[in-house]
Amino acid sequence: MLYAAAALVAAFELAVLWQALHPSVPADYRAYFLDQTTTCLNEPEPGTYAFGTEIATVSGSEKLVKPLNICGWEGPVGDGLHAVGESSRLRFALPADAHDLKLMLQMVAVDMAKDKGEAVTVVVNGQTLRTVQVATGTPQRFDFAVPQAAIAGSKALDVELHFPEAITVDPQDSNTRKRSIKLSAVQVAEQSQMGGAAS
Repeated sequence: MLYAAAALVAAFELAVLWQALHPSVPADYRAYFLDQTTTCLNEPEPGTYAFGTEIATVSGSEKLVKPLNICGWEGPVGDGLHAVGESSRLRFALPADAHDLKLMLQMVAVDMAKDKGEAVTVVVNGQTLRTVQVATGTPQRFDFAVPQAAIAGSKALDVELHFPEAITVDPQDSNTRKRSIKLSAVQVAEQSQMGGAAS
């Protein structure tokens, strides 16, 4: 019986050790905390959005911006949402008949980027659209055509911005504190709607 009890204890300890080394956790949690393959931990925001409208992501627009802000942003403040880390995410709810979409992002690189600016790779619903070079100084507007295949069967447009050249401000900062761009306006609309009034 002593041997049997010892075997049970050993089996229990091995099971606990296995669970500690291979925890059953959501993929987002694992990527952020365990594997550290992302600096952006998703928040369960619904992406509530008045389709087709342009939103200024600056002070005063907090109620409009919060449902879109999935992770990787600070603000909004006077000059927009400040990206923090190596990637940031937004979510926009889509109507059931969404088609022929364009995504507009108004961005400016942080002053620390100087003349080089910041590269920003835009991914929607897992499909890479393209990489743009964002300059310092005056915010620039970038339009991205969204492939219909990227939204087929989707109720939302999940937008990921990747910053491969994000800047470490302080050598002691973690990757989650890197700086790259400021986002001052966003819009998702059918191509014929682009250029609507800011809100």
